[in-house]
Amino acid sequence: MINKTAYYASIRELARKKRAEYSIQTNAFGIREIRAIYRREHITIDIRTLPSCLKAIYLAQEGDVCVAIRKDLPGEPKLFALAHELKHHWADQELIQAGLFRCGDYNANELEEKGAEVFAAEFIYPEEEFFEDVGACNSPEWKPQDIVRFKKFHCRGKVSYTFIRKRLELRGLVQRDQFAGVKFQKLEEEMYGVPFYRQSWFRQRRPSSS
Repeated sequence: MINKTAYYASIRELARKKRAEYSIQTNAFGIREIRAIYRREHITIDIRTLPSCLKAIYLAQEGDVCVAIRKDLPGEPKLFALAHELKHHWADQELIQAGLFRCGDYNANELEEKGAEVFAAEFIYPEEEFFEDVGACNSPEWKPQDIVRFKKFHCRGKVSYTFIRKRLELRGLVQRDQFAGVKFQKLEEEMYGVPFYRQSWFRQRRPSSS
């Protein structure tokens, strides 16, 4: 029987090893940088329409490797999904090619899929750095507004509010489902205004895709 704690520890170590190999700096790591890793690993990115339950799928057959990613994903979830699939590339490729593992099937492959979540989180924003940044906030009791301020002013990684909330839950700094129903993006706009790139005047200036 697999020791889950040991398995997840090994996956975190893999993430740290790959960060060092690719000289990743958290505050400068985004879509452009992960695309460069994909090119070096000879992984094709196929942006397509996928079911809402899927963000991305890793496909490997006879030496050809491809990641299909849902085209409507915002930047931060897209980055996380691409990092998730890198775990399958580096840790699960042989199983996938042998037909022993199917990417995206959480029910049948819970350990491998959760491992990919662990990998992606550590690869994008290591726990040590995250909690260093959390400590800089000096927030004894986290409220929704504190999470917004953390993301805007202290957060080094390009991560979502869901990512931040789960990390705080992991350390016991907030309770599970404490912020259920909170729409953090809307709250951010109420606190700091709508970003210019989401305002109607800016969108109207963008050229039509037709």
